[in-house]
Amino acid sequence: MKMLKYIFAGILCAFSTGLIAQNTYSSFANEAVLFSQTGQSGTARFVGLGNANTSLGGDISNISGNPAGLGFYNRSAWSISPVIRIGAFNSNYRVLTQTNPNGFDNNEQSNFGLNIQIPNAGVVFHNQFDEGSDWVSGTFGLGYNQKSSFYNVKNYAGEVGIVDGLYNDFVEFTLQPFLDENGDFIVYNTIDDIIPDFENNPYSDLAERTGVLDIVELEDGGYIVDRYDYDPETEGYFTTSSRQTESVETSGGLSTLDLSYGANYKDRLYLGASLNINFISYNQERTFRETPDNGLLNYLEIRDNRILSGAGAGVTVGAIYKPINMVNIGVSYTTPSFLVIEEIQRITMITRGSGIDGVGEYEIVNEVPSYSFVIPQKLNVGASFFISKYGFVTADIEYIDYENAQYSSNQGAFGGANPEVGNELKSTYNVKVGAEGRLGILRLRAGYNYLDNPYNQLNLADGQSFNQGRSVVSAGLGIKKRDFFMDATYSLASQNNATFKPYSFGEASSAPGLVESSTTMSSVRFTIGKTF
Repeated sequence: MKMLKYIFAGILCAFSTGLIAQNTYSSFANEAVLFSQTGQSGTARFVGLGNANTSLGGDISNISGNPAGLGFYNRSAWSISPVIRIGAFNSNYRVLTQTNPNGFDNNEQSNFGLNIQIPNAGVVFHNQFDEGSDWVSGTFGLGYNQKSSFYNVKNYAGEVGIVDGLYNDFVEFTLQPFLDENGDFIVYNTIDDIIPDFENNPYSDLAERTGVLDIVELEDGGYIVDRYDYDPETEGYFTTSSRQTESVETSGGLSTLDLSYGANYKDRLYLGASLNINFISYNQERTFRETPDNGLLNYLEIRDNRILSGAGAGVTVGAIYKPINMVNIGVSYTTPSFLVIEEIQRITMITRGSGIDGVGEYEIVNEVPSYSFVIPQKLNVGASFFISKYGFVTADIEYIDYENAQYSSNQGAFGGANPEVGNELKSTYNVKVGAEGRLGILRLRAGYNYLDNPYNQLNLADGQSFNQGRSVVSAGLGIKKRDFFMDATYSLASQNNATFKPYSFGEASSAPGLVESSTTMSSVRFTIGKTF
C-alpha cells in the first residue's frame, strides 16, 4: 500500500475527476481553471454592477478587489453579504450502443440544488490626516471574500452494452490491466505474479476484493484474471447490458482573508495595496452505480470522495485617478499566488448480489503527498463615468494568465513528472460592464459579465474541443442613508461544464460514452452595512 500512496494521484485522479487526458482536457487543466477563475464576488452592490469595480471606491469589496478604492472612504464602516444560490443542472450521457454503433443514444437529465453561504464580510477603519497635508486620508480594511464558488452538480444516467464485441461496463474497465494489447488474457505463473498489477491499478484491486474480478486457475497451469459473470457453457458472459447512474457534487471555494490599505492624495489620486491570504476548500463527492442484467450482481457502487484544502498568499496593488470630477480611471494587479495543497481521497466499492464472492465492500483511504499550485497573475483596468448626482456607468477588462498556472511536488504526489497544463489553457480577457442610477436614497443597478474561454482548442478526439465561455447578467437595488446601507442583487450565470467520460479504455468505439453538462446558477445576494 506504500506504493499506492505515490501513484494514487496519478492513476486515481484521472478517474476521480472523470477526465481522460488522451480524449479530453486533463483533470489537472480543468482544476487549474476552477481554482483560478473569478466568480461573482464581493458585496451585492458590486455584483449588481457585473463586478466592474476597478475604478470605483467606497465599498467593502475594495478590500479584496482594487484596494485603492479604500481611499474614497470618509468614515469607518462594516458590512456582511449572505447569498442564496439555486442551481439548474442539465446533462446528456451520449452512450455508444450496439443498436446505434455509428452514433450515440442521448440520455438527457435535469435536476436542481440549493446552496446558502456568507461569502463576503469586512470592516474598514478610516483615518483623516492632518489638515493641510496633500494626503487627505487613509483607510485600513480587513475582510473575508469568496472569490469563486465551486458549487456544482452533475447527474447522468444511461445504459451501456456490447459494442464491437467488447463490453463497455465498468467491470470491463477494471479487467483491462490483465489483458494484452490484442485483448487476450495474460497468463501468470503464480498468484504472486498478479499482485503488482493489482497494486498498480487500485480500481482493479477493489474489484477483485469485492468479487467482480476473479483469479482463475487454468487446467494447464497458470492463472488469469477474468470477469465474475463468465458462462462456462457458452464460453461467453451472462451480461449483455448495464444501467449506469452517477451523481457528481462539488462544494467549497477559493476564499481570501485580505489586509488592505488605501490612501487619498488631493482627492485626485488613490493608491492602495493588500496582502491576500488565500484559502482553498474543495470537496467532490461521486456516487457511481452500475446495475447489470445478468441476475448475478444486483449492483456495483463506487463512492469517491476527494477533499482538498490549502493555503497561500499573494499581493494586490492598485490605483484610481480622477482626471476630472466626472471620470475615474482604475488599474489593479494581483501577483501569482502560491498555494500548498493537502488532499485526501477515499474510495469505497460496494457490490451486492448472490452470484459473486468477495467481501462485498472495501475501502481505500489515501493521503496524497502535498503539492503546490500557482494561481496565475491577474490584471484589471477600468473606467467609470459619472452623470452628476444621477448615477454612473462603469466598465472593466480583466486579464488572467491561465497558461502559466502551475502544479509541482517534490514528494511524488503526481506519480511522476509534474503536470503541464500550459498547452491546454490560454490567457483570457474578461469584460465587465455595469450602471447605477440614483434617486434620492434609492439605487438601481444592472450589470453584465462575460468570462472568456480559458481552453485552447486542441485537436482532440470525438470533437471534444471545449468552450467554457461564461456569461452573467445581474440586476439589483439598494438603499443608502448616511449611516446605513442595504443592497440586494439577483444574478444569473450560465456555463458549459467540461465534457468527461466515466472511464475509458481501448479505442473510441469501446469507450462507454461522453457526459456533456451545463449549469445555470441563479443567485440572490444581500448586503447590510453601517458606517461609524
